Parts: sequence; C-alpha cells; structure tokens
Amino acid sequence: MPKNLERDIRSMMSSIGSNISEKFKNINGKTAKNNVPDHLWQKRTHRKNRVLTSWKSVHRNELNFDQLETFDGGIVVEFVNDDFFNPLFSENDVYKELKNRVGSDENVSSIISFRVEEGDSGANVARESYAKFQKMFPDFTLSPIVRKEGSFRNVGMGNDKWEGNSYIFIQGGQQHSINSHDHFKQNLGFKNPQLFNPANEFANEQVRKDLYISLTYFFLHCHDINHYVESALLQNLKEGCESYLNSRNYDHVNLLEYCINHPSIAWEKGVLMDPIAVERLNVLDFDVKWDFENPLCIAICHNQPVNKDIFVYDHKNNCILTPAQPTNVFWGKQSSNMIQQSHKLDDYFRLEEARVEKRRPYLS
Repeated sequence: MPKNLERDIRSMMSSIGSNISEKFKNINGKTAKNNVPDHLWQKRTHRKNRVLTSWKSVHRNELNFDQLETFDGGIVVEFVNDDFFNPLFSENDVYKELKNRVGSDENVSSIISFRVEEGDSGANVARESYAKFQKMFPDFTLSPIVRKEGSFRNVGMGNDKWEGNSYIFIQGGQQHSINSHDHFKQNLGFKNPQLFNPANEFANEQVRKDLYISLTYFFLHCHDINHYVESALLQNLKEGCESYLNSRNYDHVNLLEYCINHPSIAWEKGVLMDPIAVERLNVLDFDVKWDFENPLCIAICHNQPVNKDIFVYDHKNNCILTPAQPTNVFWGKQSSNMIQQSHKLDDYFRLEEARVEKRRPYLS
C-alpha cells in the first residue's frame, strides 16, 4: 500500500471523528471471540496473532500442512472430545501429523480438548469422551495449556509462548464439573492464559491491507461524504484506493471489480447502502461508538457468514483466506447483521424475495 495513501486515509478519518478513526483502526486491530473458549481467547487483539481452529474445521475444509503454515502468527488445531481417537480419521496424513504435534512449539501445533460443542448442551459427549480417553490412554498426562513464564516480545504470536497440551471444561447435568483452568486458578493464583484468536478472523499482512482499503473505499461512497471531506482530497483518496484495488487480484476476482459490483455501492450507482436494510449509510452512522447490543452501530458484514467457518486457499496470493478477507465484506448496521444471521448474502436476498411473494396475497 502506498504510504501516502494510508497516511491520508488515517488523517481524513481523524478529522471527521474519533469513533470513526477507532472503527477503522479496529478493522484489523481487534477480533471477535467466535468459537474460542473464554479462558483461551486473547480478548480482541490483532488479526495477525496466534489462532485456534478445530480438527473438524481443518478436515471439512480439506486443509493441508502447507496451507496451515500460512497462518504465520501460529495456529493450534484443537482435537475436541473424540477427535483424538476417532477411527474415521486414522488414515488421514494431516491428522496423523497433528497428533504428533500435541503441545509442540511448531508454527502448526495442536491440543486436546474436552468441552461442549454445538448440539451437546448437557456436555454428555464431552464427559463420555473424557472418560474414554482416560481408559484408552492411561499413561498420557493431560496438562492444562498456560503461558510460559518469562517476558516475551509479541506474546500473542507464535506457539513457543505457551506450554501444556489440553483444555477441559465440562459442565452440565447433575454430575460434577471438570475445569482444568479453574483448578489452576484456585491453587496457583493462575489467570486465564488468553492465548488464541479464532482462525476465522485471521488475515495475513497483505490481506489485512486489502481489507482496510476495500472497506475504506466503500466508506468514501457515503452519500454525504462531501460535507466532511474537501472535494479534491476526496477525489484523490478515491483514485488512490481505486489504483490500489485494481492492482490486487484474487483467484476469482479483482478487488476493484468486487467493490464496484457489490450491492453496497452498485444498487444506487456509487452511493453506499446497507444492502439488507436497503438504506443509505451516512458518515455519522460510522461515528456511533461500537456496542454489540446497539442495532444502529455500523458493523463489518460478510457475504459468507463467519460462523460457516469456511476457509479457501488462494493461489494468486499463496495463502489461506478466512471469512475475514476483502472479497467477503461490506458495511451494514448491526441490526442487518442480526437479520442476515447464517445466510449467505445472495441466499438472504432470495429468501426475502420469497417472503415478499408469500406476503403479497395478505397485503393486497
């Protein structure tokens, strides 16, 4: 990214409002928790930091080791419940290598967990899997993952900053609870290790730049932007973003083509809209301080929802693309995020169209 472009964007944001400036800093500066356990979440740190994903996600997305290595802040693959001894995976080469890396310092490492997954509200699967593991591997010592002692630079990155091999959090039903990290806290004054971001929020350095410029370009199309940014500067910023985006290609799309053809600015010929609410977005909408429970807050929305946990390998950029990548994002209000839920944007449009047709007889 041209240094002057980034500098001018930051200066422009600051001149409009502190909340806007903060919102754009947080595009890459903070992540959501998603499916990372509370004890282990890094608490909204940078996208580049160490991440956690599940073996099920690695297997479902057919990720190989070379692709996993592109998580350059470090990635830990979590064998949850029966994953570690499930015979369905026993011949999978990636699975076998990950089992050999339990608790390792390598860039791609793994841990063993027993905790609730979706559909196991009573923790029965987690409890049964834990008991089965103890019988199958009586000599395997499960040690809670913790931060290593000592002072480290970039403590949020790299698998050499933590030690241990497991995480256990089993609650539910009338049986006793098992919490590996509460035990440490009570007996050793231990604090939550806060080790991981969710893998589906990760972006490498190049993708982070692309993400920032793409979302900035959308913002520059607010219908009232001329009231806040001098015309010549606005033109220079738009042209600078367009030149940059036009130089950035992904396997299936050029970034400038993605932006100008997205419903956010295509529907009203260059005016930024929330495509779910079908409403124009104002500059001051972006100056509302972020609050997850405030439906009026502007949020980063996704064409393919984050909770689908879809990862693809992009050959042009030689890296894994998570849901946090520039060809998957747009701006909308938090209320629209809530309405879209787990639907792809195009699927939501089709679903809404079908609903309108169903309502028509009752409204005529």
